[in-house]
Amino acid sequence: MERTSAELKRLAREKLTGHWGLVIGATLLQYLIVFAALLPFEFLFVLSGGGTVQFVAYLVAAMILGIISTIMQCGITRMMLCFARGQQTGIGMMFGEFTKRPDRYIVGTLMMFGIELACLLPGSLCWLVGVLQGLMLANVIGAALYLAGAVIMVVILLRYGLVFFLLVDHPQMGALEAFKESARLMDGRKGRMFYVGLSFLGMCLLGLCSCGLGMLWVMPYIEQTMVSFYLDAAGELDRGQKEFYAGDGMPF
Repeated sequence: MERTSAELKRLAREKLTGHWGLVIGATLLQYLIVFAALLPFEFLFVLSGGGTVQFVAYLVAAMILGIISTIMQCGITRMMLCFARGQQTGIGMMFGEFTKRPDRYIVGTLMMFGIELACLLPGSLCWLVGVLQGLMLANVIGAALYLAGAVIMVVILLRYGLVFFLLVDHPQMGALEAFKESARLMDGRKGRMFYVGLSFLGMCLLGLCSCGLGMLWVMPYIEQTMVSFYLDAAGELDRGQKEFYAGDGMPF
């Protein structure tokens, strides 16, 4: 039985009850670590007056820190899987994925980045040429290519929307296997995942209007809802419900 967006959100709120402080603290710590590590590179770039070397150093640092942030986020995802399964958790879990074959997360992140680049680069380059050369036709073609690439990118990323959940949940699974399994699980579910994500648009706007502070509450809520989506797609929620009613057939 596939659950509605409202049901997935309700499950997420139930599982986060009593854990909001922990997950918000972990999310804030993740942001602060990345911000503190990237700040010196931003400072050097500004101090140099926009030097090329400093800019390249900033981009490299941003890429590396993006991967580190992804691995920490996967640690937070493991915490949320534990919430969903009624297991013990701790703040240290957000760093635990660095000891669980982090190369899988690095490969997964680079593959996702490659998909985004392949979809958006043609339109971006054409658009850039149009702007620099003042060619209206190139601008129009670039805009059309970029829009088409963005649509294709969203569809592909939805297809692989469960990759990191699978990597977290199956420590022995490789990145390529996770991409294949995500494609299998997401067959017929891409529109549903898109709708679930879209349903948070209003909350995200409110969170941004609060100078971003509200996102510390919104992002864990979205992530826990996606954990529920993953467990639903994998059939675990139905298996849990069958076990719940097993025995004397009464739900208690």
